[in-house]
Amino acid sequence: FFLIICLPLSILHTQNHDFNWQYGDYYSLDPSNYNHFAIDFNEEPPATYPVDRELNMNKTMVSVCDSIGNLLFYTNGIQIANFEHQIMENGDSLNPGDYANQWYEEGYFLVQSEVILPMSGHAGLYYLFHLRIDHNNIVGLYRNTLFYSKVDMNANNGDGKVVEKNQVMLDLTDVGRFGLLTAVKHANGRDWWIFVPEHGKNIYYYFLFTPNGLEGPYEVSMEPVFDVYTLGALVFSPDGKKMGRFETEHGLYFYDFDRCDAALSNPVFIPLPNTSLGGGLAFSPNSRFAYIAATNSVVLQFDLWADDVAASLDTVAVYDGYMSPVWTTFYRMQNGPDGRIYINCTNTTDVLHYIDQPNKKGETCRVMQHGLQLPFRNSYTIPHFPNYRLGPLDGSPCDTLGLDNHPVAKYRCYQDTSDYLTVEFTDLSTYAPTAWAWDFGDGTESQDTSPVHTFPGGGTYEVCLTVSNQYSSDTFCKTLQLGPSATEGRPVPQADISVFPNPAQSFTNVRLGGDYLPRNARITLFAATGQPVHSQRLAAGWGVVPLEGLAPGIYFWEVKDDGRLMGSGKLVRVE
Repeated sequence: FFLIICLPLSILHTQNHDFNWQYGDYYSLDPSNYNHFAIDFNEEPPATYPVDRELNMNKTMVSVCDSIGNLLFYTNGIQIANFEHQIMENGDSLNPGDYANQWYEEGYFLVQSEVILPMSGHAGLYYLFHLRIDHNNIVGLYRNTLFYSKVDMNANNGDGKVVEKNQVMLDLTDVGRFGLLTAVKHANGRDWWIFVPEHGKNIYYYFLFTPNGLEGPYEVSMEPVFDVYTLGALVFSPDGKKMGRFETEHGLYFYDFDRCDAALSNPVFIPLPNTSLGGGLAFSPNSRFAYIAATNSVVLQFDLWADDVAASLDTVAVYDGYMSPVWTTFYRMQNGPDGRIYINCTNTTDVLHYIDQPNKKGETCRVMQHGLQLPFRNSYTIPHFPNYRLGPLDGSPCDTLGLDNHPVAKYRCYQDTSDYLTVEFTDLSTYAPTAWAWDFGDGTESQDTSPVHTFPGGGTYEVCLTVSNQYSSDTFCKTLQLGPSATEGRPVPQADISVFPNPAQSFTNVRLGGDYLPRNARITLFAATGQPVHSQRLAAGWGVVPLEGLAPGIYFWEVKDDGRLMGSGKLVRVE
């Protein structure tokens, strides 16, 4: 049995635009449970921490980071805030209309409606593509308008400025209420295709985004034609070869996609009736599997490499009934830069689910229900990001810019909780590697993509992964500490421990990160008198410590591994 652990991700390549996710809605009557926070993928496991800001998030949120994963700016669909969490100059009044006025305080209420893309060849310039919905009083239907707004992060001494705003790209009437805006890298490795469907119809509008601006709109109609107004999702596979569209109450579409000319072909339609409460769709990092929250109570997996994709359907998770504080049923999905797929909930809860090994078939993909405990409640928020780390399609007719896929090595790892010396390594390398070489630092090697290795004993090991292809190779190394090796009574220096929220009510989280893989770690809570009041085993990664049985007051915590101190601090329990 494996549980999450270890190591910060490599940030060698300049495409880490999706490394910071902003969350949070402030509710003045219950500020201890509703507040603002972020998920930071510059650490492994990802770190969550409170954020001091006024901008509230609802269903609409997208952010962008610089080349090494530092937050630049983000939006809730109505306002744009910079990395200092201040509203950017000219950053108010996106998506103007009655709907934005209605949701001004809470944040825009439209899923998958914002995408941010860097403009190639123009350092610091970003385009925010965003969908507006508003009511058409003449025909009594909702209208979708696709805008772009341009952000210059060079302005105001790096604090940024919106230099163009609410520029109309496409105005559609007689369409549904739900945004399905997405993007995928052109096969030349530089430009972008931007896609949005017409709701209730199998029609797609698309644009080409280049260093010279926008080209389009273009239009393509596909079979079968349908006429329903439902929830759903529109996503591209990480390799850019497939497009998937999920329409609840109707079904699932897969198309082959040509990154050179945006042509769609070879449609596969899989009817999925009785799916009115779902809405999530995501592809595995290796683009083999598609995952669907077909209803709010199940997660389905399809194998796109199977001869019969529909027959490959497998139920990989059934909602377990967990409430925090209400039902934590499945909703939207998003690929994380750590190789996991994250799933939010259909209610305002303080957890996210995630698929830990989405490249694996069946239940071995490990859907970790309520696996990520959040510091505050989340009101439906989950971002939508394209694959920023997709390179050119080498050898294609439009591979004309002289760009090559130079692989970048990354990995994360898991420790077997029944045998602390056994570690499962998960490859996260990008840019089309074709060969993998692992050196475990104990005299053994492997050429597997994601090997499982048992070390000969506790101690320190430098584990290196080298990936290569016809263009180059890249090596990523981390030093792992298996079990305690420090002198008795001295802290273990590799341990990275955080306890949050603090103050806390019914629970607190313990995050054991860094490069340390414990042998027998435990956290103990002490009352102010020094009396131990709670103790439990800790694994590397995320853990939850229940506090319901403790009286409000000040407590002290210690984390030890086989008696050796890893960290300590103070915890406040409140009503």
